[in-house]
Amino acid sequence: MQEVKNMVIVLMKQRDLAKKRCEDLSLELKITAEKLATVQKDKQTLSAKITLLDKEAEEAHDANAKMKNENNELEYEVEKMERERMSQQNELNYVEREVNLREQKFNKLEKDLQDVMDACALYGEN
Repeated sequence: MQEVKNMVIVLMKQRDLAKKRCEDLSLELKITAEKLATVQKDKQTLSAKITLLDKEAEEAHDANAKMKNENNELEYEVEKMERERMSQQNELNYVEREVNLREQKFNKLEKDLQDVMDACALYGEN
């Protein structure tokens, strides 16, 4: 009988230990569930931030492409204006050469006229 009592006492202690272990595991499970909920919430927050950053990166990429396109267009316009300026400079150079040639002809005619007038003056004196 003593043996049965001892066995009952051992079983009761084991039951109490099992009960305590069950309570500990239940508390640990509750804490783990709370941590999991926090991790899931953090994951959602980070996912939203990543989505926002992806959108911002795409917008920045689009803006960069637009700026490159505008830059290319401006470079084309600058090159076009430079070609036009060079064309006008060539035309100006041509006109200046023509003016110089005509001035030279005019100066020669003026000198010839002066020579004729001098000759007439000399002829008129004789």
